[in-house]
Amino acid sequence: MAWRRVFWFAAAAALVSLTADAQTRAAEADAAAKTEKGNREAMGISLQKYDQVEVQEFPWGWIRWLMNDQLDPAAEMTFGLVYIKPHQTNPLHIHPNSAEYLHVIEGSCEHRIGDRWVTVKAGDTLRIPLGVKHNARTKDEPCRAVIVYDTGKRRMEVVPE
Repeated sequence: MAWRRVFWFAAAAALVSLTADAQTRAAEADAAAKTEKGNREAMGISLQKYDQVEVQEFPWGWIRWLMNDQLDPAAEMTFGLVYIKPHQTNPLHIHPNSAEYLHVIEGSCEHRIGDRWVTVKAGDTLRIPLGVKHNARTKDEPCRAVIVYDTGKRRMEVVPE
């Protein structure tokens, strides 16, 4: 019987020790995260985590904004990832306050710029001047691209067809 008491005492002591170690590690991780955030803020740095940024869903695909004036009031650009599903088209639109830069990282799409269509594929980069009407359409494959605007306050206005 004495060995059972020793066993349960040792098991309880080990559990208390593991719990204390886990709490210490959690407190250290929390302190490190607060220090890192404080250091970023002190240096004027903004960090967005891809998996923690809201996804804006649309019938044609999605956009994940990784930087803009809503995420960081000091942002001097808008930066995001866009995904266009196969056989989809986003609305014809303009950006009245910025140029757009689109870099295709996967797939391809046709992009209408004014009245002209151009095909862009993985590795291609396209610049669309401020105020020029444009939109994208995909065929059989989706398109994933990085999109950048030269202002943190990007505006978009839909243009009637």
